[in-house]
Amino acid sequence: MFSTTLDLSAHTSLDEIFDALYEVFQRDFIEQRTYLNDIVYINPHHQGVKDGKEETFWHIVTRKNDKTKVREFDIARAQRIEWVKRIIDNHIHTEVKCFYYFEEDRKIRFYLWAHNHDFLVILQKLGATESYIVTSFFIDNDRKRNKTQKKFEDYIGKKDGRLFGCEWF
Repeated sequence: MFSTTLDLSAHTSLDEIFDALYEVFQRDFIEQRTYLNDIVYINPHHQGVKDGKEETFWHIVTRKNDKTKVREFDIARAQRIEWVKRIIDNHIHTEVKCFYYFEEDRKIRFYLWAHNHDFLVILQKLGATESYIVTSFFIDNDRKRNKTQKKFEDYIGKKDGRLFGCEWF
């Protein structure tokens, strides 16, 4: 189900890399409508535009630096940009663990975790039949992997009563 990661080495500048990645994003989310479970539209425009590209795009290919709070290019995310749509389209595949999580900001988000490939897509619902991609990222350390596994196990084990009846479909 997952292709190899994108080879970005042919590009000579960060601007070229972003342009090439944006072509993938446009193909997967703008030129055609993407739906989760054929019901929930993934709206690529919800968060607005920054630097001529949808904010969602930037959350897929950059990572916030904890010290500077500035988003920086993240090659591990960027190389897997094609995986985002594949995970959404194939969310019922055995390689994708899906679960809901009650965030600290009191929002319930839908996690789609390609656990064997350490890649996570997080969606936020907008109304009854629309959502947006909050972020996606490569899980690059054991702490994050273990934390994601615990969130999954807590959901499956019904440990958070705030999640009862929260399913989107």
